[in-house]
Amino acid sequence: MSGFIKLDMNMSDFKSRLIEEQAQLEERLNKLNDFNQSEKVNGIDPVQKSLLFVQAGAMYTYNECLKARLERL
Repeated sequence: MSGFIKLDMNMSDFKSRLIEEQAQLEERLNKLNDFNQSEKVNGIDPVQKSLLFVQAGAMYTYNECLKARLERL
């Protein structure tokens, strides 16, 4: 029985870390999206600007993956 409790605590720790990771990612993604939609983005190198949009897309995909994983826990 103690093995089950230990496993349950480890799963709880894992889920807590996953929740925290997803929340931090979503906050960063929101900030990046805000920047990408602001006038400030026009002041940077066009290649950097393009890469920021690619990065936002990758972050969005990663965020959706984390949310789907959390739904299944």
